[in-house]
Amino acid sequence: MLRRFVCILTAIAMIFCLSLGNFAGLTVFADDEETYSEITSSSYVLTAGTYKLTSDVTLSKYLQIESGVEVTLDLNGHKLSRSDSYSYTVYISGTLNLIDSSADGSGSIVDTSTSSTANAIRMNGGTLNMQGGTVSSAYGIYAYSGECIISITGGTVEGTKNSAIFYKNASGSLTISGTDRVEIVSKGTSNSLYGIYCNSSTTLSITNSNAYVGAYSSNLAVKASSSSKATIIAGHYSTTVTNYVHEGYTCNETDDADYPYVVTADVELPALYGETLTLDGSVGVTYYFNMTDQTDPDAYALVASIDGTDETQTVSASGSMAVDDAVYYRYTVYVNPTQFSSTISAYLTDGTNSTATYDYSVATYCKKAIERDWDESDLCKALLNYGDYATAYYSGISTCSLDGVDGWIDPVAGEWTADLSKYSGTETEGTAKALLLGDSVVIRAYMTSDVASESDVFTVGGTVLEKQALENESYAYYVEFKVSAKNMSKTFTVMKNGEEFTSYSVLSYVNNVISADSSDTALSNLCKAIYYYSVAADDYTGWQ
Repeated sequence: MLRRFVCILTAIAMIFCLSLGNFAGLTVFADDEETYSEITSSSYVLTAGTYKLTSDVTLSKYLQIESGVEVTLDLNGHKLSRSDSYSYTVYISGTLNLIDSSADGSGSIVDTSTSSTANAIRMNGGTLNMQGGTVSSAYGIYAYSGECIISITGGTVEGTKNSAIFYKNASGSLTISGTDRVEIVSKGTSNSLYGIYCNSSTTLSITNSNAYVGAYSSNLAVKASSSSKATIIAGHYSTTVTNYVHEGYTCNETDDADYPYVVTADVELPALYGETLTLDGSVGVTYYFNMTDQTDPDAYALVASIDGTDETQTVSASGSMAVDDAVYYRYTVYVNPTQFSSTISAYLTDGTNSTATYDYSVATYCKKAIERDWDESDLCKALLNYGDYATAYYSGISTCSLDGVDGWIDPVAGEWTADLSKYSGTETEGTAKALLLGDSVVIRAYMTSDVASESDVFTVGGTVLEKQALENESYAYYVEFKVSAKNMSKTFTVMKNGEEFTSYSVLSYVNNVISADSSDTALSNLCKAIYYYSVAADDYTGWQ
């Protein structure tokens, strides 16, 4: 009987939701001892408490938080909006704690008026503690008068026609701290508009290295009437902020098109020596940093993100090398086949100081290798083809197409003549085997309770495999192990308590899928691409 095998790609999402009594689109969280009046279209004066949007809300009158009143508002991914040319959506004299608990942080407070005088949030004294969401209007936050205390640790503030944060006659302070991304940007195209404007009665402090402050064209990202009242020790900016940088820190120019100026401490940071494709059988990009003059190189880790996902990898050095009296540390970021064309953005940090962000991708390297006919060019062609068919299988969209590459003929599109019958593996009672596609290819063996117990020890090549328990009717346990590209054609023997238990290979899976003559063309094509990638890997002799 032909065995069935399943190709698995797993993603786990955790969503937390809270909900209590509904008041005109706002959910109020209250103790049993407190009561709240229903919010009506004629009132909108908020009493102390915590509110949560359960839907988009369009206001006919601004929400008011009076002096002495503290309100927490959770946008929860929804929009709180109003359209008024000479007014505002939220008016603060008391305290507003603004958060957004939604997974994608899409909640917002906006004034949709086309007027250049509208405000999303206006302050007449009071305190704003912003931890998330987007505040957007002609002016994002307008501190009009009184002592206005603004603290931002996350979220976005937009000035669509004027400055994003503007202190007019107010005193007080603006503090941007924490580690979450904060974006403050003026999109107004007139002259003399700012991301942040602080008058001589206010103080400004920016300590968040993930703060991004910008303004249109040559308009200043930050303008403070008195430089002695501004202290900037971190962040990214569309224009230089040298006049406000604290002693011991420097505003450096980078090649970032949107935020070319970054403020960092005056320390000698590791320098990027270069990047390369990871040719150890897995797929990824390796960054090499010069650590010759670093007193504690092991304190650094590479933080990487992959575009189009929320995935972040924090990578420790996987090794070091010495070249001509210089010491280089190696940091590798792994990607799955559907991410070969994705941009990897990475920076090195010791928790306090960070380098600039460097962008790279598997496709960037591979296409350069192909264009320049490097030794690994054939392997790169097969690798990108593998990524192309993996992306087509999972999302129906190909992103690494090699159409137009000189000398490339896609073997998957041709006639299938490969005989992989020798890779059939071992039939083992009570056991089913599957292939998982991630940053490396993984072989997994599922076992019933008849053939595996809690005390059994399974190994491959002398390495003990971690046994995972399952709670389903079919199988009680599974074990798995990664297979590098150069070993895809190798048949692995799984040992149980020192004796041969079962055998399998990547090409066993490929053979089973293709020989089944399945109607799943996308899966069949992916398996063919994996085979041709394994052939190129076998032929390549330059493995690191």
